[in-house]
Amino acid sequence: MNIAQIKIQYDRLERHYSAALKEKDPISFLDLSHTLRIWVDMKSFVDDLTRDKKITLELGNPVTPSVIKEIFKGSRYTFLLLASGVQSPGVETRALRITKRALSSEEIKRIAAAGPPTARSTQLSFSEWLGSGVYGVPSSDEKHPRLELSRLILIKRIANILGASHPAGTEEAEATENKFDVYITDLHNVHIANGYPATYYQLLEIAKDILVGTKCLFE
Repeated sequence: MNIAQIKIQYDRLERHYSAALKEKDPISFLDLSHTLRIWVDMKSFVDDLTRDKKITLELGNPVTPSVIKEIFKGSRYTFLLLASGVQSPGVETRALRITKRALSSEEIKRIAAAGPPTARSTQLSFSEWLGSGVYGVPSSDEKHPRLELSRLILIKRIANILGASHPAGTEEAEATENKFDVYITDLHNVHIANGYPATYYQLLEIAKDILVGTKCLFE
């Protein structure tokens, strides 16, 4: 795969990202999801191109304030990080947190004072960045009470189980991957700003970050 072919996929992602932001309907998000799935498949080619050009991609990872980690230590909670933010009419979505316990008034004040998650510049390769966790969920495994789902898993499973890359119900997946489907389905059933599934907002942020972070490859 050469740089011209990667550039076509970049332009394709940019087009579907813009359409999804504008339309915010199931069709536009299915198209965006499938396009992101292509980027997962070509991650090694992006890594190779980055090494050949001797550049570092401008990719950021979310940073959770230490006070947040302290407050929720030992609790069962779901946390979706949208550190660079996703714009919607009248609101910017930065994070989604679902807590399985009541928070005290003092904890609520401390969480508000900590502010939303922020994105920190990294030296990660494209493959490493895709493999970084952005969606934390409580698990039923006592040895591993929390799971961190990566961007890669989110993209692949959203594309597969929601019908973007295969007709829904006909896809096949390795056991190591389809065990995450219940968490993807739960996320898809959570509606946030303007009533759209939370999965859509995660796809929008990943797409935006790829477009910003890999633009240097073509300059």
